[in-house]
Amino acid sequence: MPTRTREALLASVREFVAKEVIPTAPALEHADAYPHQLVARMREQGLFGALVPLEYGGLGLDVTTYARVIEEICRGFMSLAGVLNSHTMAALIVLHHGTDEQRRRLLPRFASGEARGGLCLTEPHAGSDVQAIRTVARRDGDRYRISGSKMFVTNGREGNAFALLALTDPTARPPHKGMSCFIVEKGEPGLHVVKSMAKLGYKGVDTAELLFEDFRVPASNLVGGVSGRGFQHVMSGLETGRINIAARAVGVAQAALDEAARHEAAAREAQPALADIATRVEAARLLTYWAAGMKDRGERCDLEAGMAKLYASETAQDVAVETMRLLGPAAQVTSGIVERLYRDTPLMIIGEGTNEIQRTIICKNLLQRHGDRPGALVSRDGLATEQKQMVLLVRQAVEKDVIPAVEEYEGAGTYPAAVVAKLGELGILGMLVPGEYGGLGLDIVTYAMIIEELARGWTTVAGLVARHAVAAHAIAGMEPRELRERWLSPLTRGERSACLVHAAGTSEARQDGPGWTLSGSAPLADCDERADAIVVLAPGEESGLAAFLVEGGARGLSFGEARETLGARGLPLRDLRFDGVRAHGGSSPGLATLALARTADAATALGLAQAAFEAALRYSQQRSAFGVPICQHQAIQLKLADMATRITAGRLLTYRAAERLDADV
Repeated sequence: MPTRTREALLASVREFVAKEVIPTAPALEHADAYPHQLVARMREQGLFGALVPLEYGGLGLDVTTYARVIEEICRGFMSLAGVLNSHTMAALIVLHHGTDEQRRRLLPRFASGEARGGLCLTEPHAGSDVQAIRTVARRDGDRYRISGSKMFVTNGREGNAFALLALTDPTARPPHKGMSCFIVEKGEPGLHVVKSMAKLGYKGVDTAELLFEDFRVPASNLVGGVSGRGFQHVMSGLETGRINIAARAVGVAQAALDEAARHEAAAREAQPALADIATRVEAARLLTYWAAGMKDRGERCDLEAGMAKLYASETAQDVAVETMRLLGPAAQVTSGIVERLYRDTPLMIIGEGTNEIQRTIICKNLLQRHGDRPGALVSRDGLATEQKQMVLLVRQAVEKDVIPAVEEYEGAGTYPAAVVAKLGELGILGMLVPGEYGGLGLDIVTYAMIIEELARGWTTVAGLVARHAVAAHAIAGMEPRELRERWLSPLTRGERSACLVHAAGTSEARQDGPGWTLSGSAPLADCDERADAIVVLAPGEESGLAAFLVEGGARGLSFGEARETLGARGLPLRDLRFDGVRAHGGSSPGLATLALARTADAATALGLAQAAFEAALRYSQQRSAFGVPICQHQAIQLKLADMATRITAGRLLTYRAAERLDADV
């Protein structure tokens, strides 16, 4: 679908949610009434054929766009997405596994909404264990006779076409080899809606228990025309199903964030909580679209879809709870939406495989894909060849020159001059300096990747290189040109050193002829007194926060006593004083420089977390308890999965920030 058409569809869905869904959702939800009119409107928009190809009458959306549609709908009423998702999963089973005849016969009906689908998988005694089902389908001429019970069937009462999993060979071992999938349609005798199931949340959409008593289904509705493959058929849709759950969770979390922001806009004490909520929601969104993008490219994404579902669903619940805390008693009022959002979130933690199951799947995938090799979770797919080569060179240098030297320098607490010089040979000290001044001129995403790789070896080195690179980048934006020519080449070659100091609230710069005079202090700055160039972020008279260049040894510049810190040994903190110090620059925007520095801090945290995770993953395979490696114990698997998911969320946030800086957003 062309981008313009896709954006038009999303705008249409957004308008539908704002004008029709949000005003009617509270009454429908509290009455637990099926939203017939809203479902009819979704059918008019073609959403029942969202993932059905154009040739069968569908919209032919990619999974990423489908996830965006689901997110928009769930900002208004999460139950509506349930109507679509179960239907879409049934349609996808036919699309991916049906015969040509089944696709031609069934998909146009699914796409138009004439056939409204659902999934008949779960049984009363089996819970999440699909292989424990007992529903049986026995061949009888050109039909099968189905007997058994299915529960938690979304669209069970209002729908009319279901993808049903049954045993065609109850004696098969393992059991999944005897399972087959059928498209069963209402109309024949023997299908009974036993009851609709009342739920904590997810109201307004029917969830039913269905009983099949010698129900006849044509053999032509055996998916794929071959028995014994049903388990694979229904499991193949779980990646898309989990991405859908993640998108639902993002929509619910965003609705909670919007509500919290509206009520607490004037409350200063709520701002830190809102910032945390917004960060979690954006991370969940990025994880969801990341997994969806992999699905669109045809890549294996069971690990990534599981991470998205796990992180987004737990984020939605946490955000709903935090929003209730922020709103206080008002959150309990049933005329508002917050209590509904709170009640809706448990479904997403349970649906499409509980989060405990997700964690087990994530850990097993990590062990299968990566074992004890370094680089687990760090994918460089999609990068340009030059980017990959640069990052690989840095990784090799870290393994060869940084990691072996850490213990010596950490123990002595000394400045790692030799290590920095060795890294300087790669040109990374000038990685953000334009090529005309001898730099590499790298984009900010690659810069973030390099800092992450350095931090995997030693955070001190990552900090030193990042501060030097950011300071050089700030100087590259200063006037006049002679200033750039004098400083950038030696900084790029490592012949001179630079550091960055943030002194926005404790110093000020005043115009003094062609230059500036800097007065004030920079408490606890990680700046070595041997630095040749100190870039100070301070407020100018009219320009707001700006970057100023102070030369090392300048009159009026003084350094306090070095103070060792808990970590980052070799990079002590000092109080800096500026007593009428002459400074250059002022034309380089300080906020952009500060954003670069914060991106480096985030990348450094990523590298440190990645190193810790890799160590934990290795140790879990080497250490045994009760006769097996501890990575096979569920408690360890849950911890490793949480670590991996949080690191991935942090990485996506960091690189998204870098992309926006590259785009100058």
